[in-house]
Amino acid sequence: MNEPKPRVGEQRPGGRAARVRSAVLEAVFDLLAEVGYERMTIEEVAARAGVHKTTVYRRWSSKPELVLDATRAFSEETIPIPDTGTLEGDLRMLGRGVVATIGADPGARRSMSIIAAAAATGELMDAMHAFWEGRLALTAPIVKRAIDRGDVPPGTEPNLVIESLIGPLWIRLLMTGEPIDSGFSDRLATAVAAGFRPGS
Repeated sequence: MNEPKPRVGEQRPGGRAARVRSAVLEAVFDLLAEVGYERMTIEEVAARAGVHKTTVYRRWSSKPELVLDATRAFSEETIPIPDTGTLEGDLRMLGRGVVATIGADPGARRSMSIIAAAAATGELMDAMHAFWEGRLALTAPIVKRAIDRGDVPPGTEPNLVIESLIGPLWIRLLMTGEPIDSGFSDRLATAVAAGFRPGS
C-alpha cells in the first residue's frame, strides 16, 4: 500500500534531519519577528539555523513554503485543539491559545508582517489560505462534539463557530489596536457558546 505523499516540509524524520527542520523553522519565526517577511531571506534563515542554504532549498523551495511550514508547526505546538467536555470550555482554551500567539510581541509583529506581505504576494497569500483551511479543519471536532452533546443544533457550521471566536481577536490586532487578552477571549467564548445554543 502506498503511503500518502507528505506536504512540503512536513516530513518528520528523526535524528539530524529533525534537528535541522526544527532549527530552520525556529530561525524563520525569529526573523519574521525581528525583520519582517519582506526583509527575511533564505540565506539569513540558513545562517541563523547554522546550516548551508542548499540544505534549506532542498526542503523548502521558497519563502512562502518556509513560512507555511513554520506557521503550521508553531500553531500545532502552541494552540492545541482542546477537549474540555463543553463547547464554552473548548472555546475558552482555544481563544487563550490565540491570545498567547498574537496578544503581544513578538507574535503580534510576526503575524502583522505575514499578513501585510500576503496582501502583495500571491504565493504567500495562497500559503496562508492553506494554513487557515488546515487549522479550521483541525478545530472542526470542537463543534462536532458539541453537536453530539446537544450543545448546538445539528447542522451547525464548524467554521462559523470558530471564526466567530477568533475573528474579533484578529480585528483587534489588525484594526482597532485594543488589548488582546484572556479576559476578552473568555468573554467572546461565553458569548459565542451562548449564541449557538439550541433556541438562541
